[in-house]
Amino acid sequence: MKIVELLGDLGAFFVSLAVFGVTFWFSRWQVRIGRQKLRHDLYDRRLAIYVAFRELLFALVDKSDGEIRASFRKAQVARFEVPFLLNDSKIQAYLEDLSAEIRDRVITDIMFIQSSEGAETSDPQFQQEVAKRISRLASAKIGLADGHLEKLSQQFGRFLNLTDFW
Repeated sequence: MKIVELLGDLGAFFVSLAVFGVTFWFSRWQVRIGRQKLRHDLYDRRLAIYVAFRELLFALVDKSDGEIRASFRKAQVARFEVPFLLNDSKIQAYLEDLSAEIRDRVITDIMFIQSSEGAETSDPQFQQEVAKRISRLASAKIGLADGHLEKLSQQFGRFLNLTDFW
């Protein structure tokens, strides 16, 4: 009789030990899945920043002035997320410099040219300024796109590495 009671007690102990083991394994698995989800979410948000700036650089060459301005606004919104998602002052400074360069060399000329389209002026100096800005704008669009596409990929390379999953 004592052996049956002892086996019953040991059985309950082993069942509770097995339940503890399965619960422990399951909780560790959930923590691991949670970490992977966080990495995936960070990757998606970092990729969105990269894509916004890459699309802006492609838009400089391929798109109309209105589409360039829209891409610039989208990239500016993405740039505001950089301190929270990348935690790297070097890439933050690079994106700020790139944004300032595009604003100064492209967006201001687009705005000037668009504002001058409605003006009916026969002032030769004003017409020369418009022609100069149009020429400078075309050169800046190509130069910025060519000069920054590779740099952008290099800056984001370590943040968009897919080899660290699992």
